[in-house]
Parts: sequence; C-alpha cells; structure tokens
Amino acid sequence: MKSISVLLISLAIYSHTNGQAFTPERADVKSNDLRKIQAMEMAFITKELNLSPDEAQKFWPVFNQYRNELKGMAGERKVGDQLEKQQKMLDIRKKYREDFTKVMSHERANKVFGAEEEFKSLVRREFQKRQAEKNQLEPRKKGF
Repeated sequence: MKSISVLLISLAIYSHTNGQAFTPERADVKSNDLRKIQAMEMAFITKELNLSPDEAQKFWPVFNQYRNELKGMAGERKVGDQLEKQQKMLDIRKKYREDFTKVMSHERANKVFGAEEEFKSLVRREFQKRQAEKNQLEPRKKGF
C-alpha cells in the first residue's frame, strides 16, 4: 500500500517536473495531480464494481476508511516480521470485505481488492511507459 502511494506521488511529480528536482513551490502541482489520480481510481473502481449512485455514496466513505487503516498499518515501524505485517493487512482486508457487503453483494465485495490491484497495475504500467519515453528523449536532447 505504501508503495502505491510513493508510486502515485512519483508519477504526479514526474508528469509535471519532466525529471527536474521537486521543490516546495511544486507542492500544489503534486497535490493537484494526486487528486486527479484518486479521481481516476474512484471512477475505475466504481465502473469495475458497477456501483449504482446510491451504492457509491455508501461505498466510498468505507473504502477511504479502509485505505487509511491500511496506510496506517503499512507505516507502523513496530511490525518487524514481514509475514506478521502481511497477516495484519489481510485481517484489515477481511474486516472491510464484511463492511463492503453491507453496501453490495458478497461477490462484488470480493472484487474490490482485485479492482484496486488492477488500478495499481495500470498506474505502474503508465509510469513505466513515461519513464521509457523520457529515457528515449534524453539522449536526443543531449545531442543538440
């Protein structure tokens, strides 16, 4: 979870800085890009789960609470054992799966985590594509 946050921030920073160093003046650009990515994630998951407007209104506060709990757990320094950390994250997912079933069917509640991972993969691939494009352009710039 922590790695996706870093990835999203890196993608946002890269897309507006063209590889230049990040400065405090660019903080507003970063937060704006992060909001855009979060909005894209929201649209993607809403579509993947086929949420009605009523379901979406109930689902997103629960999902955001789930995400915040995962982030908090991922940032804990106390958990030294990787398997223990993964188990705690799994326990959080199980807990929230039950909360999601209060909003939608059990089948769709199970799909939340797959949709979340699919979105992460899309962002990761886009970031890699942009990195590759940047690397292809840099040698040309140096030659001029």
